[in-house]
Amino acid sequence: MFEAEAKWLHNVLQSEGSDRLSPLLNIGSSTRAFRQQQPWTEQFLFEPLQKRGVRVLHLDNRAGDGIDIHADILDAGDAKRISAFSPKAILCCNILEHVPDPAALAGACINIVGPGGLIYVTVPYSYPHHRDPIDTMYRPSPGELAKLFRPAVMRKGEIIDTEQSWWGDVAQRPWILLRPLLRLPFPFVNFAGWKRSMRRLYWLTHRYRVTGAVFQVPEASVDTPDSAA
Repeated sequence: MFEAEAKWLHNVLQSEGSDRLSPLLNIGSSTRAFRQQQPWTEQFLFEPLQKRGVRVLHLDNRAGDGIDIHADILDAGDAKRISAFSPKAILCCNILEHVPDPAALAGACINIVGPGGLIYVTVPYSYPHHRDPIDTMYRPSPGELAKLFRPAVMRKGEIIDTEQSWWGDVAQRPWILLRPLLRLPFPFVNFAGWKRSMRRLYWLTHRYRVTGAVFQVPEASVDTPDSAA
């Protein structure tokens, strides 16, 4: 998560009362150690929520320190167990590009948070390929996210300029520039990998952007994307 992304989430979360957010489920949270590698997430997200009395439940599909719920949100049995915690809001940040079926994840979020629940979403809009362990290159606009999360209603959606590019990484570790430069003359060796390496050069001067959106599930009982199918 980028610092600008964390600040954006802080602002939209601050506009909602604590009783509308708690408990808040942070899906794909990873471990405490991983989150601490990005100190701005604690500074702008989790510390302010804790001070407001919002209970945050960190969920991941692996066990580890700082993970409150070890479960797979896309598994029907696990989804029921997660729902038992009665989350009122969900953070779904930088997850949609790493699942084969983003519509299934959106549907699971809607089902778990329930009528009236809030879903806070961030996903890359303009960002290079990155495996974790896969990257489907799903890069939606706010409008495309609105379609994905129907029947939840998008209350806010925008594209966030992170003010960062690959140049920042290269400035700190200049040797990482060697890989695309050394591969440049050899497109015939793993052409797909060659294209990804060449694409890195594009990001030297083009800033990363992230789509951010806030959704609310309608109070009335509605069909989710999964049940409608």
